[in-house]
Amino acid sequence: MTDLATGPGSNADTALLTAAGDGVNRRLSDLLATGANGDPACYLADPDAARAVDSDPVLYTAHRDILPPTRALGAEWFADLCTYQPGQLPGGELNRSIGHWNTPAQLEVFEVLSGRVLMITAWHDSSGSPVLNWQACGPGDLVAVPFAAWHQTSVLDGPAVVFNIYTDLPGTEQQHTSRHAAQHAEIKYRSSARVEITAIRSATGFTLTGSPRGRDHWGRGVQAVEPAWLREAVGSDGLVALHTSGDQLSRLVDAARAHLPQAQPWPEGERP
Repeated sequence: MTDLATGPGSNADTALLTAAGDGVNRRLSDLLATGANGDPACYLADPDAARAVDSDPVLYTAHRDILPPTRALGAEWFADLCTYQPGQLPGGELNRSIGHWNTPAQLEVFEVLSGRVLMITAWHDSSGSPVLNWQACGPGDLVAVPFAAWHQTSVLDGPAVVFNIYTDLPGTEQQHTSRHAAQHAEIKYRSSARVEITAIRSATGFTLTGSPRGRDHWGRGVQAVEPAWLREAVGSDGLVALHTSGDQLSRLVDAARAHLPQAQPWPEGERP
C-alpha cells in the first residue's frame, strides 16, 4: 500500500497524484464564465485583458474524491486535491481558483503539500462587520475555513499541491449541502454574491486588490497565521492520515466548533 503520510519529509503529494487520474481542468475561461443571471462567476483584476487572450490555459486541476469518503460522527467526509500551475493572469493577477462560499454547516480544512499558496478568506462576524483575512502557506501549513465563509486560493510559488477534506456537520439548516454544491457549478460558484477581492503580483510578492466596492466593503485585509488549535486537532501525521483513519475527526470537530467563526448573512442593504 502507498504511504500517504504527510509528516515532514513525506512524499504524500507524489503518492496522491499517482493515484489521482486526470482530474477536472479549470481554465481561464472558467474565471470568465457567467451564471444564468449573467453575473460573472468571480471578480478579476483585469477581465478585459483576460478576455483578449487567444489561448485558454489550464490554471489548476481538481481531483475530486482523491481518497474514499470516511464515515465518522454521523457524516460523510470527502477528500479532494488541487494542483495549481505557476504564473499569473493577464493584468498581473496571481493564478488562482475561482473562489466560492462554503455552506453554513461546512467544515473544510486544507493542507499545502508542495509549493506556496495564498488563502484569502472573507466573512461577516457576529456583529455583521466584514472580515478579510489572508494566509501565505507553504508545505505542511494548514487552513480551516470559517463556517459559511468565502475563500479563494492564489499561487505564490508553483506548481502547488493542496489537499483538503470537508463535511457538513449535523444540526445546521441549509438550502443545500456542500457535497451537492461541489457537484453543481451553478450552485458552488454562481449562486452567491462574489467577493470583489483578489491578489496581484508585486515586488514584495503580492498585493491584495479589488474593485472600489470590494475595497470599500472588505478593507485591506489582515494577515492570519495557522492557529495552534488546528495543528493540535489535525496532529503531527497530517490531514491525509487524519482523513484516512478517521479516528481523531471528533477532535477536529470539537476544536472547530469551539474556535472557528460562524459567518453571518450579509447586512441588510449591503449585499450586492
